[in-house]
Amino acid sequence: MEASHQRKAIGEFLRRRRTSLSPKQLGLPEGYTRRRTPGLRREEVAQLADVSLTWYTWLEQGRDVAASPEVLDRLAAALHLTPAEREYLYALAGRYASLGRDLSAYQLSPAFVQLVNNTPYPFFVIGPENRLIAWNAVASELLSDFSELPPENMQMLWLAFLQPEFRTKIVNWEQSTKVALSFYRKLYDRSADQPWYTKLIGELKERSKEFAEWWPLHEVADKNGLQVEIEHTSMGRLAFEIITFTQINDLENLMCCIYMPLPDTQTAEKLAAWHQANRTKTRI
Repeated sequence: MEASHQRKAIGEFLRRRRTSLSPKQLGLPEGYTRRRTPGLRREEVAQLADVSLTWYTWLEQGRDVAASPEVLDRLAAALHLTPAEREYLYALAGRYASLGRDLSAYQLSPAFVQLVNNTPYPFFVIGPENRLIAWNAVASELLSDFSELPPENMQMLWLAFLQPEFRTKIVNWEQSTKVALSFYRKLYDRSADQPWYTKLIGELKERSKEFAEWWPLHEVADKNGLQVEIEHTSMGRLAFEIITFTQINDLENLMCCIYMPLPDTQTAEKLAAWHQANRTKTRI
């Protein structure tokens, strides 16, 4: 989309949202005079968002004005934008949303949760800020008991470098983690000015000698074809290719990871036997 069309789209979108809200909804006085048009006035939005009326008017008119992430956040709050609307506004403005909201905003449908749980292979979902938000039982069995982790340690990059189970269970830890780090840089470096990002990177630099060594290399790569080997206490050596996809019922900033068994490794058969044994235990 050309810049002029994006600016026009921003103006139309903001105007529609402004006129769809009433002063009463936001606790504003109705005023002493009848409103000529429905919804909020421009000056009311400007006041709520702490921006000048002139600047906001130019934004609605599609003029070439820049909007920082902080200003977009204030506009989104002033206009009571939904998460999807907020991300749409950021995309039109050429910005990456700060995603500072509660992860509960990303509600996976019951049918999708059932898909995660019923998939016979390790399956987990990563949400905003690189945080783990859903997983199935076999993922916990092979990687780590995610349900026992404190919320602050649920970031996948943190787990890869600082969770002891990952290092002991993943046979090719160095190779796979280097690729995961390069994929992380490609996906998340646009968030480098956000507090969660700087906090995570700072902690990893301080606590992981491998991270401190690899991070300055600034390597960027795709995750396509990444293979990982896991050593399990009862199933033995398991071999997977990590399959990722991001389109989940139009929810943005989510990524699914499925560990698909490699052919001719007996991995699928071992997992099938494990599932059967656990079903039997449950019935007993």
